[in-house]
Amino acid sequence: MPRLKKSQIFNIVVFLLGTVVIITLIRNIGWSQTREHLSRTGWNYFWLFPIYLITMFGDTISWRLLIRKPVSMIRVMLIANSGTAINALTPSGDGGEFVKGNLIGPIIGAPEAVSSLLLWNFLYAVTKKIVTVAGPLLYLLFGPFAADPKPIETVVVLWFLGLGALTALYLPLAYFLVTRIGVERIAKRLHRLWLVRRLDLSKVETFSRQLDETFRDFGRNFRLRLVGAAVLLLVMHLSVCFEIWFVLGLLGVDVSLGTSVFLFTGSSLLQTVVSLSPVEMGVTEAGSMGLYQWIGFEPVYGFMQEFLRRLRRLVFNILGLVYLGYCAVYPYEPPKQIEETPEPGSGPAPESGPAPEA
Repeated sequence: MPRLKKSQIFNIVVFLLGTVVIITLIRNIGWSQTREHLSRTGWNYFWLFPIYLITMFGDTISWRLLIRKPVSMIRVMLIANSGTAINALTPSGDGGEFVKGNLIGPIIGAPEAVSSLLLWNFLYAVTKKIVTVAGPLLYLLFGPFAADPKPIETVVVLWFLGLGALTALYLPLAYFLVTRIGVERIAKRLHRLWLVRRLDLSKVETFSRQLDETFRDFGRNFRLRLVGAAVLLLVMHLSVCFEIWFVLGLLGVDVSLGTSVFLFTGSSLLQTVVSLSPVEMGVTEAGSMGLYQWIGFEPVYGFMQEFLRRLRRLVFNILGLVYLGYCAVYPYEPPKQIEETPEPGSGPAPESGPAPEA
């Protein structure tokens, strides 16, 4: 039996854990409860799947723009969906980034994988915080909207605005550390800690230096790619706002598109709280009920819109786990380079010297 690689063992373990979580979620939801909620929406529920494709394409293309080495778009999409599945099944929502790096690293190299993921996650966080802060600002400037069930109190809107801005403070700090201090200098200082002191300092320096060079390269030569990735991620977040608006419409709750951006702010802040919880199932639904009650909407609609969106996520999570399981069994093997051996007598002809004098 061939010996398994460390990356292959990691993929198998994550696949098994993800499968257990998926089965647990399906059992907790229950078929009767699922059928009851789906009966309220009818066949229109399945429009959620093409809506989500906007999110998936934005996720895939934006990440591909941040990869300088050749790799197929289909492979990036499959790997990104596997990472999204693990993100959705882990409390902190970050476990999938390790999976994505582990799957694409053998194809494009570890430094390129890490740098592309760091850039993508930074742009993802920046664009998400832009929409998070824009929600309360739009409501303050143009709300309350006539389409909403009831107006949202100004105090609540100001709370959301303050919390959204507060949760975004780490982004300028991260930008300052990377651009002004540099990954290499940060890595050297972190290497003094006893947890990472065992790592080979020369390898840490080499790896971090490659990251610095990649970031500088994007800042100088690939600015259009950075802007394009940011625009796609912004569209991706706005598609989530549209999804919230669409699901509430299926449930018979008419809200304006501006309010759906405000509700996105609430979901974003709720995810920050849920990331600190050891479990995600149930906490998100309960949090949405409390969130909607605080806003002044019926709490049951907070639960149901979160529940229906979770069902849609489960389908794509299962597909992501299937691909992760495939990669665990059949890991990527780089193409072998065949060296051409010259045939006898086909070597270079000997140089002819000057003709002998007569």
